[in-house]
Amino acid sequence: MQQVAVNSTPEAAAASIDLMPYINALIDYRWWLLAAALASAILTAVVVYSKPYMYQSGVKVSIVDIEDPGGVSPDDRRASEVLTLVEHGFVMGTTHDNYNAVMEARLISRAFTTYFLEEFNIYRHLYPEQWDAKKQRWIDGFTPDLGESFTRFRDEVRVVEHDEETDIITVSMRWQDPVVARDMANQYVTAFNEYIRQRTQAEVVRKQAFLHEELRRSDILEIQQSLYRLIEAQTAIAMLASAREEYALEIVDPAATPYKSFNMSRKRLVILGTLAGTFISIFLVLGLVLVRDMLRTLRQFREIEMNGNNQADPAIDFANGEK
Repeated sequence: MQQVAVNSTPEAAAASIDLMPYINALIDYRWWLLAAALASAILTAVVVYSKPYMYQSGVKVSIVDIEDPGGVSPDDRRASEVLTLVEHGFVMGTTHDNYNAVMEARLISRAFTTYFLEEFNIYRHLYPEQWDAKKQRWIDGFTPDLGESFTRFRDEVRVVEHDEETDIITVSMRWQDPVVARDMANQYVTAFNEYIRQRTQAEVVRKQAFLHEELRRSDILEIQQSLYRLIEAQTAIAMLASAREEYALEIVDPAATPYKSFNMSRKRLVILGTLAGTFISIFLVLGLVLVRDMLRTLRQFREIEMNGNNQADPAIDFANGEK
């Protein structure tokens, strides 16, 4: 009995690792596998060639740090302690400890993105089928959806990357026309400088109106001197915003026309799609063979169990008869 068990163990192991059923299945289904590979190649080619090549062009910029807003320094204590703190808030309030983070957040904010889309009419690129290029107007009174336009531009077109080591920001645009991608990248930075300039000038006008009103009401000399210094500082900020072209972002390297698309080659995608379809088909065939063998083994096990029960019943009846 022990010798039989020893001899049966290698046979069972060999049966458990028998690969012939799987090889035979692949040979039997070879034409189906070939058809699946051909269908995968055709489907991948249709999908890949239906989409245009996408080009990406980027402009490298650095955030301009406004260290000296101009005017009389708030540390020049000509007024009382309280008035000096007020001056400091008015003059230096234009900068923050996290100034770079704030500028970067405004660069990708919904408010500025909407401003850029409207300023340069980027909607015509997002909805080309609704735009009449000859007449430069929308067809049949079409109105772009602002929410959808912002989402598409954020997810499909604009890419903003920040290099932590060099503190350089790269603003890139993706589009099927390389010239449009280049122009949008440069226009985006130009529009942001203008957007921050207008924001600063509007804030200066509001503060100066408030200071002039307070100056008209006050009769105290010290307060008037402090107000004059604040007005001087706001005037310097307005002059700086008007005179500096690259007010918020300094262009380190402008965007250029890309000559190669950033997406993978179409031929390579077709090859990868064909291989993927072929491997999936092979796995399905092997899985079918595995499931079939498992069902056959389970059926044989049940038959052996039923036959064993049927053979045991007469012995049990005979034993009960002797008793």
